[in-house]
This record gives sequence, C-alpha cells and structure tokens, in this order.
Amino acid sequence: MNFEWNIKTISIMVVAAVVLIGTNIGQYFAIWKPKISEMTFSYEQEIAGLEETLIRIGPMVNVWTVNDGLNDLFAGRQIEPEDLISRELPESFVTSSLVLNPDTIIGKYYRIGLLPGTLMSMDMVMEDPMDDTIREYDVVASVMPIGLKVGDYVDYRIVYPLGEDYIVLPHKRVEAIHDKTIKLKLSETEIHYYQASLIDYFLQTKNGATLYLTKYLEPGVQVAATPYYAVPDNILAIMTADPNIMEKVNAFLNDTSRKIIDAGQANVSQEQGSVIASGRNEISGKIDAGKTEHDNTVREAEEAAKQAQAEAQLNGGAAPAVPLPGTISVETAPSQGTGTAPSQGTGTAPSQGTGTAPSQGTGSVNTGSSGNPLLEIEKGVVE
Repeated sequence: MNFEWNIKTISIMVVAAVVLIGTNIGQYFAIWKPKISEMTFSYEQEIAGLEETLIRIGPMVNVWTVNDGLNDLFAGRQIEPEDLISRELPESFVTSSLVLNPDTIIGKYYRIGLLPGTLMSMDMVMEDPMDDTIREYDVVASVMPIGLKVGDYVDYRIVYPLGEDYIVLPHKRVEAIHDKTIKLKLSETEIHYYQASLIDYFLQTKNGATLYLTKYLEPGVQVAATPYYAVPDNILAIMTADPNIMEKVNAFLNDTSRKIIDAGQANVSQEQGSVIASGRNEISGKIDAGKTEHDNTVREAEEAAKQAQAEAQLNGGAAPAVPLPGTISVETAPSQGTGTAPSQGTGTAPSQGTGTAPSQGTGSVNTGSSGNPLLEIEKGVVE
C-alpha cells in the first residue's frame, strides 16, 4: 500500500515537472524568444549608431591647455613650458588655430589674461616685432605707474612745463624693472628718440618737464599708440646720417612739430617754471609714496604665502592658496622709498649746443647742491 502510494506520487511529480518544463519552453518560444530577438536587434542598432558617431567625431588628438593652478597669466607675460599641459580632444573638435605643438608658442607672450584649463589658441599669443637693430636698453623715467610689473606694455612719454604731452616710444614691453629704471627693447631709431627726450628733460626739468610711463590695460587687444614727438635739429642730422636707420625720419613733419615744442618752451617764464616744477614735484612724491605702499603690500603677501607653505610642509599637508594683491613681482626690485622728484630750479642743465645726452649705462646726472637726483643712470642696474 505504502509502496503503491509512493509510485503514484512520484509519477504525479514527474508529470507535473514535465508539464511545467514544457510550459516554460513553450512560453520561451512563444513569448520570450521574440522579445529577446527584438531587444538584441535594438541594442545592435544602438551600438552601430554609437560606432558611427565615434567615427564621425574622429580619434582623440593631443591639444595644449593652460596648466592647472596658474592664476597669474596676465597679458604680456612670457609663455613658459610649465604653463602648458597636454589634454585629449576629439579630432572633429580641433580647429586650425588650436595649439598642437607647444614649441610654436613657448617664448611668445600672452595676448590676454587666461584661466587654468583654457584651450590654447594661436589667437591668444603675440610676439614682439624684431629687426636687426633691436637692442636691450636701460630707460629711465621720473614717474612710474603704481603696480608696474615685468610683462606690462607701456608708452614712454614726455610732458613739457605748460602741459604739452608727447608720446616718444609707444607700446613697449617692460623686460625688467629696477626702481625708476626699466629695460626695454629699442630699435636704432627709438634710441635716438629716447636720447632726444632726455636732452629736452634735462633742459626743462627746472621748469617742470617730466618723463613718465602709461600702462596699457589690454596690450594684446588695444591698438598701439602712434608716436608723436620731434627731435632737435642736431639729432635729426645724426639720424639722417645713421647707416643703421633704413627708414629715415620725415624732416618736414619733424621740423613742424619741433617748432611747436620749442615755442612752448620759450613761453615759460622763470616764475611760471618755478611754480610748475613745485607742483610736479609734489605729484611725483605722492605717486612714489603710493608705489612704496603697494610694494610693501605685495611683499607682505609674498611673505605670508611663504610662511603658509612652510607651515603646511611641517604639517604634511598642502599649502593653502594665498592670493597676491593685483600683481606679481618678477625681476622687480622693491622701492627704495618714496623717491625724490627733480628739484626745482637748482640743477644746471647742459646747453643744447655743447652738452651731450648721457650714454646708456654710464655716469649720472645730478642737480648739484640740492643733492636730489634728476635721473641716475648707472651701468648694470637692471639685469
């Protein structure tokens, strides 16, 4: 009895299993297999579409971008190898202006200020025009812009006692700074213009003439100013005979402008010159004081950054970022103080007929008994 029951039970269980398996197999072929085939076809279509998109986008190409962590890439700063990092970009996104080889831009200058991660383009860089007569030259100015730094672009200007303002050297990159002496790259023609402006300054400083700089806001975007200055007749004669100057100065235009300059100087009385010089000295002193305050602020920020980095290294962590205010000091010596503007009426200016402009890097010009330097030009002050 018990044996028969077990046989029946087992038979029923086998039949049920066969029915269940058969039902599932039927469901698979009737329902699931078509769905799986449909899903497989859909996935294959999607994969084919993605592969077509990848082919259309193209392979990955190395392009060069601004390196991470760089926050001082101002316009006029020279491009260094460590400024750049390689990243991959699909070939279809690459334009002809993007930088694929860093050697094509290293040593040139940033046209605009950039942020970390920016794709480098040839439109973002610039280079100074260069001819065979270009030389590094130490140039002096009695008034310097507050916050001036290496890489800035400036116009070198002269203003005469009654306010006649002339651009002597336009759009020059500051290569180095030492107090009121800066290093520029000048052509043979520009050197003559600079020396002429020095003579005018020496002759008219007691009446309030000033040599000064103005800084470009966006040197890579702003159009360079047109020079508007005329040299004296004796220097014009030298420039005409100079074999290193290929494009000669237009004597007629120079003579016309020079007559305006000379007439303005002749109209300044001794009393007027004394008052003007006193006012200019006061303004120059205030600008020098502002420069000293700015330099001290930058110096304190740099010391704070160094201290924070040292503390972080001791603690085994990364140094926190300490932003510097406004500018960086690259090859820039701190101010020696508030400076002294040219003393009014005490200096003895060389006669235009007999005196000679000081040659670059030699000697100095003083005001005599006052002890206040007009402009000191010493060899090797900017290196």
